[in-house]
Amino acid sequence: MMEQEDLLYDPRFLEAHAGSIITDPATAIVELVANCWDAYATDVQITWPDTSQGKQFKIKDNGKGMTLGMFQGIWRTMSYDKIGAEGALSEPPPGVEGSPRAVFGKNGKGRFASFCFASKYTTASTRDGQRFECEVSTSSTRPLVIKDISYEAEKQDGHGTEIVGTGDIRSHLFTEEQARELIGSRFLFNPAFKVSINGKAITFNDIPELLSQEDLEIPGYGTVKILHIDSKKPNKTTKQHGIAWWVQNRAVGQCKWSGSDYERILDGRTSEAKRFIFIVQADYLNQKGAVASDWNSFNDENAAWTETRTRVQDRIRQIISDTGEASKTALKSNVLTKLGNSINGLSLLSKERVQTFVNQVVDKLPSFGESEIVQLGALLTNLEKSKSQFGLLELLHDQKPDDLDALHAILSDWSIGMAKLALDEIQTRLKLIGELRIKLKVVGIDEVHELQPLFERGLWMFGAQFESIEFTSNRGMTQVIKQIFGDKKGKGTRNRPDFVALPDSSIGFYARPSYNSQHDEDGVDHLVIIDLKTTGLSLGGKEQDQVWKYVKELRGKGYLKKHSKVDCFVLGDAIEDGESEPTSKGDEVTIFPMLYDTILNRAEKRLLNLHSKVKDAPFLLEQQDELNKFLSPLHVLQPELAESKA
Repeated sequence: MMEQEDLLYDPRFLEAHAGSIITDPATAIVELVANCWDAYATDVQITWPDTSQGKQFKIKDNGKGMTLGMFQGIWRTMSYDKIGAEGALSEPPPGVEGSPRAVFGKNGKGRFASFCFASKYTTASTRDGQRFECEVSTSSTRPLVIKDISYEAEKQDGHGTEIVGTGDIRSHLFTEEQARELIGSRFLFNPAFKVSINGKAITFNDIPELLSQEDLEIPGYGTVKILHIDSKKPNKTTKQHGIAWWVQNRAVGQCKWSGSDYERILDGRTSEAKRFIFIVQADYLNQKGAVASDWNSFNDENAAWTETRTRVQDRIRQIISDTGEASKTALKSNVLTKLGNSINGLSLLSKERVQTFVNQVVDKLPSFGESEIVQLGALLTNLEKSKSQFGLLELLHDQKPDDLDALHAILSDWSIGMAKLALDEIQTRLKLIGELRIKLKVVGIDEVHELQPLFERGLWMFGAQFESIEFTSNRGMTQVIKQIFGDKKGKGTRNRPDFVALPDSSIGFYARPSYNSQHDEDGVDHLVIIDLKTTGLSLGGKEQDQVWKYVKELRGKGYLKKHSKVDCFVLGDAIEDGESEPTSKGDEVTIFPMLYDTILNRAEKRLLNLHSKVKDAPFLLEQQDELNKFLSPLHVLQPELAESKA
């Protein structure tokens, strides 16, 4: 009988287990600061990493800290149940006054967050007179490797924890300013919890676009200040959202929505409940005897409190209503912008239907968040495409020219409206091809401004598999590739941030996301790289190797997983002998060298005959006048005629 050996872990285990906690700096920093909150820290000091200066990430708090035994028990336990082990409330450490705090953490994954900023880190903590320091790292076969550095068993003063990144500093695009704004919007609800980054305290001034404030007069008592924070992205629950009451710069009770708040304010709009924080500063309530002796609540029978609460609730309800109208307009714009590339590929009628649908969902379903509406809009866009455009074009394209009976059988199911939709899309695509042909005749054409935007709308030219509405420009990948070339600023890099501009080419990245079993986006499923070479440059092995380097760089930065499919198209007006065949790099990456003329000829061949087949279909002849009117351009009054009539 074989003796059981230690479990082995695939290198992908940690990423799959921890997810965005180790890949998304925004998620990681919130997790780390939340750990400080749960430890009942009152002061958190963060050093933001900087690869250019070799400055490592560090976070230090004065919370309860851990003993070595506690640390080993927590850090070595996968899926540590924090609430089950320590409770839903965190008590203050010895010598610190304050009410119990409702904790953030629950799944024990916060310990991995530091890996988002460094390849390994040290943890030092002091508690109950003990102090220890350990190094935490990961390997290809073990998700966590803990190495003891030092241990002092007694007579150590103070309490708290410090985490310092070591090893390689992770490169990311999340800035200190973005971190200040995010932390401010999530943790400024309690004046006893102070966070600083690089020695500068985070204040309300760090979140100006998320904050409104006003004074509200309470007749007979005084003035309260109401501050409104919108975290923009709804959380899964209302925890740490709601109304935070401050009296003389001290929090009374927890930041939450109370039962009377739900009755008077929210009106069932759970999206707002998971996004908004209102801070109400009412110093006079202490003098009026409204605050309970333990500062955990207010005295419900106190007249000053009941009057203040009612008037504040009424005003907050109005603020939410006013914010709702403005946010609806902004939400509609954001959703349509995210669906822009997809919607612009629709006919005018389909485009109008999708826009109307989005507007109605925002107006009538306020509980729906932006991501849900984008998904619904994307679904409708797919249905529009499948019903009247892309699927229809493919059916027509697959028919043999002389197979009129089969063609008639397909067209007999059409309506005049469907014919208009197909003709509109065909005409749009033919115009795109024509515009590309004209621009490619220009010597020294500006690829960034003139060609890349056209190819961005013409991914369908490379094959039917690229019709998906989810292929969109990936600015994050673009920034990674730009970093390869240092601080060089090629033409157009400021005005076209979605593309990389080089002296002899420009590169666009178009990604389609992948989703996990919970339907959450977890990376890139399919990436299309379009490398447009300048005219006069023959495509050879060097140009193909350059694109392959991009793929390896993106894999190294974590933007691509091993299973992510990548199609690389390198386009130019000449190809070296023996270099015209596609090259495969493993099962998932294929590089296609291609002439501009070849790709345009292929696209044109798919479309040229479709226009006449649809327009001249026998069953539409009776409606030919309407079709002709639809296809004809509008009459334009010449400027000189307009002047003569004036």
